Amino acid sequence: MNKSKKMMEVIIDGKVYTLAGEESEEYMQRVASYVNSKIQEMKNMPSYKKLNKDLQGILLALNISDDLYKTKEVLKMAKEEYDKKDQTIYTMTQQISSEKLQAETAKKLAEEYRQKITELQKRIIELETGVEK
Repeated sequence: MNKSKKMMEVIIDGKVYTLAGEESEEYMQRVASYVNSKIQEMKNMPSYKKLNKDLQGILLALNISDDLYKTKEVLKMAKEEYDKKDQTIYTMTQQISSEKLQAETAKKLAEEYRQKITELQKRIIELETGVEK
């Protein structure tokens, strides 16, 4: 697939930046908005204002990276839970299939026994009445 690059302007920390990317404009705006909100969050910390621009940038990058890794960890745990539930569903499905097969086999066997009982009851009646085939 050949995605075309889109260009759009976003505002981050009160400055206009031009972004270019293959993602949707909505996505790029959400990313820019996230970065902007993180900057504002950091600016609300008194110690952040005292740092030089390089250290502010590093602290911002570390905070965004922290969010990323925490999100990845949550995603990993969710996937593990999903996999466990998926395995449980698979096991239960196999168990249900096995039990259905057993039930069908038991039903067939019960029908065979009913037929045999009927035949034996007829034979008993024949023997009791002295009528034989």
